[in-house]
Amino acid sequence: MDSIKLPPSDSDAEEAVIGSLLIDGESINSLRDLAADDFYYEPNRWLFLAALSLKEKGVSINQVTLARELSEQDRLEACGGAARLSYLVSICPTSLDIGHYAGIVHRLSLYRQLIAAGDLIASIGYDGKSDIGESLERADSLILSLRQNVGGTHIITPRQRMDRAMDRYILLHEKEAGVAISTGIKDLDKKLGGGLYSGEVTILAGRTSMGKTAMLQCIANNVSLSMPVLFCSGEMSIDSLIDRDMAGLAGMSVDDIRLGGYDEETFTQILAKIPEMEQNQVYHMESGRGFYLTTSSIYQLGYELKIRQGLGLIVVDYLGLMADTKGQNENERLGHITRKLKQIAKELEVPLLVAHQLNRSLEARQDKRPQLYDLRESGHIEEDADDVLFIYRENYYNKDTTNNATEILIAKHRQDGSKAGKKVPLHWDAKAQTYRGMAKEEVING
Repeated sequence: MDSIKLPPSDSDAEEAVIGSLLIDGESINSLRDLAADDFYYEPNRWLFLAALSLKEKGVSINQVTLARELSEQDRLEACGGAARLSYLVSICPTSLDIGHYAGIVHRLSLYRQLIAAGDLIASIGYDGKSDIGESLERADSLILSLRQNVGGTHIITPRQRMDRAMDRYILLHEKEAGVAISTGIKDLDKKLGGGLYSGEVTILAGRTSMGKTAMLQCIANNVSLSMPVLFCSGEMSIDSLIDRDMAGLAGMSVDDIRLGGYDEETFTQILAKIPEMEQNQVYHMESGRGFYLTTSSIYQLGYELKIRQGLGLIVVDYLGLMADTKGQNENERLGHITRKLKQIAKELEVPLLVAHQLNRSLEARQDKRPQLYDLRESGHIEEDADDVLFIYRENYYNKDTTNNATEILIAKHRQDGSKAGKKVPLHWDAKAQTYRGMAKEEVING
């Protein structure tokens, strides 16, 4: 006798979703595709419905509020009582993987829907009385409905495109400063069409010690005055980055800051500037102790910051130091990383600003201004990046000149190819390891 096949389901995944919500109620905002009907087990469905009810009421989701909501619905005991809520928290140590668990629940729900659609199509076939064209249309309708639930059609109709355009241009009209995120460098914003855009990846490349990290910090500090920034560095420690920020704030050299043994006047000056650091909403990734700079760790921290504090920009320093290992060689590995970074930018709806190295071979040329082919392992990087910027400074190569003029060269601008080849002049302060604009009124927050 054949055993009865049960519909596809995963009680552990369903419980992990509920447990995650009890740990971090705000994570419900990330569950855009999950519906109560996706839960196979009725008590879990009731728990999720209660959580949705709390969300609609604007009430925080936790053990106490969810128990109260279930009690008011006369379903608390049917769901296992308050003890089961505690159990769900105990088996789910973190809420960071809620998207993964929700994906399992949703996928298995779609399989159950597919089985149900198959049963209905079979019944249409057994009927044998309707017109065959009408029967096929009914069967097609069932499959199309299922595809729409899974997002499988991936088609935007002309009407949907029109509605989307209407929403977009109303938003652009109402936002005086536009929707781009300003780098704080006026000429660069102008040449990039307003600044950095959500869902796009910008590569900032230069030779070793050209000042890439300092430029990343300048832009991050500027953006952080109005929105949170996640700064992920595999290049420098948090203390080294703090020293650079302090040098810019105090108007001192980085070496003087790092040396220590301050006189009282210097120490007082430093202490007075420390509170200003909190004005910059820069959140740093602390790597090490088993937590490394990878696309997964960037997504994990970016997602967590976005739902807790909001997120305006992710900065990565730098591409070559990321620890992802997928690929047969360095070119494939970096290609995998840039594609994942692009996905992260789209998923989290933020711009990504990523530093990268240049090939040493350019130093053999007479004109050392970088070209796209100078990007180290350039193929996939050039293809995946929306914008590619180069930092160039003449006195990097000519030690006899004291001219600290720096150029940001725009090598690629996907939205307007005519901007390629344009340059933005800046002044490099080598002692403070920061930049300032050439216009008198322009101050770059270093």
